[in-house]
Amino acid sequence: MRIWLLFLLITLTVGLLIGTVINIDSGYVLLSWDVYTLETSLWFFLLILAAASAAVYLLIRSSLLVLGSDWRFNEWRRQRRSVRARRQTTRGFLALAQGQWRRAERQLRTSAEASDTPLINYLAAARAAYEQGKTDATDELLKAASQSTKGSELAVGITQVQLLQSRGQNEQALAVLLRLRQQNPKHAYVLKLLVKTYQDLEDWVALNDLLPTVKKASKIPADKLKELEERVQLQLLDRAVKAHGIRSVQELKSTFHDMPRNSRVSLPIVKRYVELLLEQGEEKLAEQELRTAMSSVWHDELVCLYGRLHGDTDKQLLFAEQQLTERPNDPMLLLALGRLALRQHDLEKAREYLKTGLKIKGMPELHAAMGKVLMAEGEETLACEHFQLALGR
Repeated sequence: MRIWLLFLLITLTVGLLIGTVINIDSGYVLLSWDVYTLETSLWFFLLILAAASAAVYLLIRSSLLVLGSDWRFNEWRRQRRSVRARRQTTRGFLALAQGQWRRAERQLRTSAEASDTPLINYLAAARAAYEQGKTDATDELLKAASQSTKGSELAVGITQVQLLQSRGQNEQALAVLLRLRQQNPKHAYVLKLLVKTYQDLEDWVALNDLLPTVKKASKIPADKLKELEERVQLQLLDRAVKAHGIRSVQELKSTFHDMPRNSRVSLPIVKRYVELLLEQGEEKLAEQELRTAMSSVWHDELVCLYGRLHGDTDKQLLFAEQQLTERPNDPMLLLALGRLALRQHDLEKAREYLKTGLKIKGMPELHAAMGKVLMAEGEETLACEHFQLALGR
């Protein structure tokens, strides 16, 4: 607005000066040729001369342009358009970063054709249109982006997926991703987006089927990949219980044994599997499965859980004693043995196991178990001392 006011002011000033000069003296021009003469004022003659010169110049330029030989003019015009497009593109991206979606869409769309990178312009304009909820305009801009640059289908598809995911439209995003995966089956970023979409949709079966491909082709860090795999398997275990009613135990067992070996020896998965069996009232089966798993994965949480299970106590005790030969200084294993021996009413053996464990580490659980053994032996005073130690007193 200020520029226009300044321009108007300058125009009025110049016009006023010219008018003043003309008013002082209009001048006189006489042109004579043969029997013809032309008389006029100086200022009108100069105006006619300027108009005639401009007309001749435009006529020559137009003729050269039509004939295709005005390369300097064409080059100048092309450069001017390019500079203007770059300026508009910069303004468009600034508007996009500031959340001015309407302005960004207009400037990026207008400058796309003359831009050196029309694909980027169209994709950014599509985002601006999408943020305004203009679905048709978004589709139109994405189509224009695809047509603007050869081989841009993947970039356009990924942008479309990101836009859909940003609004929580995961079903539509999945449809686009499946099409992209058919065209680019091992593209790492497509697989990464597919993993995220399956997680958002909680489609754990499909994600489990995708994991082998993700392991081979994706660049996801090993620890993140392990975490993802464990999460998928845990969800599949929960799903087996919820979805199959009276057949849930069979389905749960089948789901666990169908897992890859690295999952079947994972602490969170083994623990959750045993807990789900217990929830289904299958304590003996839980003990058998845990005993089998502990030959490959050993952890204090599993040992503690094993000592609390009511399965075949003789087999449990035998298995635990076999493990003690390899881990004689494991206080958690000694706790489990003490509990199993107490369950068999072998108080002397239970006391010995717990006493040995307490010499290694004064765990509250060991004191509590020792208190129970002493109570069963009638030594109430000593039992109370151990119960107090178990409570941290």
